[in-house]
Amino acid sequence: MGRLSTAVLFMVMVVLVAGCSKSPEEKREAYLASAQKYQEDGKYAEAVIQYQNALQIAPDDAKTLISLGEAQLKLSRPQEAFMSFSKASRAEPKNVKAREYIASMLLLAKKYDRAQAEAKAILEIDPKHLIAREVLAQSLFMGGKRSEGIAIMEALIKEPNPTEEMYINIAQMYMAVGMTPDALTVIEKGTTLFPKSTRLRFMASDVYASRNDTPAATKWAEEAYKVSGESVTAGVALAMFYARNKMDALYTNQLETLRKKYPDSPEPYLLEATILHTRKDLDGSLRAAQKARDIKDTTQIRTLISQLYLEKKNPGEAKKLLTETIETDAKDILSRVLLAQIYLDEKNAAKALEVLEQPLKTASLSPDVASTAGQAYLLKGDIKKARELVASALKENDQNIVLHRMMAKIHFLQGEFTQALAEADLMAKHGVITPDILYIGALSALRSSGPAAARPYIDSLKEKAPDEWITLHAQIRYFLDQKDRKSAYPVADRALSLYPDNEEALALYAALAPSQAGWRQATEKVSAICAKTGSAGCHMVLSALLEGQGNKEQALAEIKQAIKTDPKKEPLYHALAQYYVRNNMTQKALDEYEAILHKNPSDLGAASMLALLHQGKGDAESAKKAYKYVLDRDPKNGLAANNLAWMLAEQGSRADLDEALRLAQTAKDMYPEDPRVADTLGYVYLKKGMPDNALGQFQVAAEKLVDEPTILYHIALALADLKRGTEAEGYLKRALGSTRPFPEKSQAQALLSRLQTGKKG
Repeated sequence: MGRLSTAVLFMVMVVLVAGCSKSPEEKREAYLASAQKYQEDGKYAEAVIQYQNALQIAPDDAKTLISLGEAQLKLSRPQEAFMSFSKASRAEPKNVKAREYIASMLLLAKKYDRAQAEAKAILEIDPKHLIAREVLAQSLFMGGKRSEGIAIMEALIKEPNPTEEMYINIAQMYMAVGMTPDALTVIEKGTTLFPKSTRLRFMASDVYASRNDTPAATKWAEEAYKVSGESVTAGVALAMFYARNKMDALYTNQLETLRKKYPDSPEPYLLEATILHTRKDLDGSLRAAQKARDIKDTTQIRTLISQLYLEKKNPGEAKKLLTETIETDAKDILSRVLLAQIYLDEKNAAKALEVLEQPLKTASLSPDVASTAGQAYLLKGDIKKARELVASALKENDQNIVLHRMMAKIHFLQGEFTQALAEADLMAKHGVITPDILYIGALSALRSSGPAAARPYIDSLKEKAPDEWITLHAQIRYFLDQKDRKSAYPVADRALSLYPDNEEALALYAALAPSQAGWRQATEKVSAICAKTGSAGCHMVLSALLEGQGNKEQALAEIKQAIKTDPKKEPLYHALAQYYVRNNMTQKALDEYEAILHKNPSDLGAASMLALLHQGKGDAESAKKAYKYVLDRDPKNGLAANNLAWMLAEQGSRADLDEALRLAQTAKDMYPEDPRVADTLGYVYLKKGMPDNALGQFQVAAEKLVDEPTILYHIALALADLKRGTEAEGYLKRALGSTRPFPEKSQAQALLSRLQTGKKG
């Protein structure tokens, strides 16, 4: 190939130089043109990128910021859009369009004071601005100044060109304050001005239905369908009206008409799914929803089907469908929330948080996102993070009951019983009297105010859910707090009969029965349950009863039977080691398990037993060496992770504590509901200077290991670190008053003395 001629080379250089010499303004215009084209084509994600590129050059251009916010709204990113509109307003304070968006979004977010302020700011710029006047009217009305809001709306509909929306809004205001005749008058005037308005006509139908005037309600609903040109949406609304008013023949005919007229629309099938669901026909509802999906496979329909699967107790199908859905529609929040809730039911907090990663970035203040993520953090043991997240969401959604329910649980887990009780009282006032909230109210009242305050909650529980475990547990705690073991026993006996698989029911029965019914009856009842259920937990409770009677050989046999029943349940090995230590059989056991491990080095059960036995006899170095042996071969071994975490926390160096936290979290992931694991995690948190999280874990442990003195002492340590000395004293007194021995007794006594001395000083 020959050389380029000088003239050609010159032309190439000119083109290159020209291409590199675009001014910043020219680049910005190119980005904006590209963004607008993307927006016209419905490619909003691409439009957002190009608007952001343009803003790199002119970061305070209000017009571009507004366009960016509009694209972000199309992508269902309200928080990002609000930030864009706010920045536009700061850059150009008299930009009415930016302020319109801000005022409207504040109104939707129920931030009525701020919406009013924004609307008034617009009216200072443009006193006749209709949208601002309407936002001001609604925010005043919703904020409690109803007459002022109505007065503004009445003036608005007298303007030369009122909108259909204005008539709808004032009619809704009239209805809310009981001015039904005025609502009907304004609706009828509106239908004259807007002869094609289906919304006003359906509103008239609703008003007449509320007055039990079914013929008039039917007339308006049917007229709405006609003026719509018999559209599918209005047709579905009419069918819904028929169904709601028990006009079954008309509903069936309307539904069939819509299916024939709109064979490619999923809406009639979605309506059928909804109606069948309200009638408790889950199978029929699912079939209708699946037919809708056959017509149009959308995220909304997939989510509906998933919810139906969950109601039918089929989480496997729901999980499969939701997993597919977030792969095709990664930004759909509801699908991710539902999938995360399935993982929470599986006790997999890490996976739940992984699924919620994106919603936590874009919609962390959403009640559904915040409450679900809060549950995941609680399960994971990070109560501080759960609290921060739920508290932030409550600031934006202060009337949301789901968030208040979560906050009640957080207060309860952190031992803040007065606050937990206040949340339970708040929900009761709003008619939320579900068993879980009544249970929190009952136990919080017991802890903070005493049995008399707890009694109404317990009575409500007995009325609403007489045979639920939480109801029976609350009653047992109520009697035990009054030292009334005689009354507690028959409730515990009934609880065990109803819930023989519930290990806590077994433990409470075993704690009460020997003194109330005798050792023999207690042992026979638990033995019969073990023969029937065969659970490892039952064999462990039976072992404790047998050991309490001095029947050590049978007690040991029951522990071994528990391990045989559930060989992967690592805490059972811990119990066996403790048994050997308690009964001075440590050396014999060490010899036995060393021989087993020597014969089979991969027998991690034997290695775990050796570690536990060394730990029990106080040989920390040999114990740590054995735990590390197990973890090298099985990094997810919960028992080894938990116990090594405890030992490292005892040493207390920064490096040890970081590793201890990692190991404790591993154990928590493996055994999210094990109280001993919660106690270890709490102890590590305490050593790391995180008493909030520590207290939450200790409270979790205390609910399962009732009146365990070591746990009570640990709660006191956390409370003392939180400067809640009076509460700490109460827990220390309970620990020291226990008949059960515990190794920290002298430390507990010393802490109590320091707290009492500090008070006097």
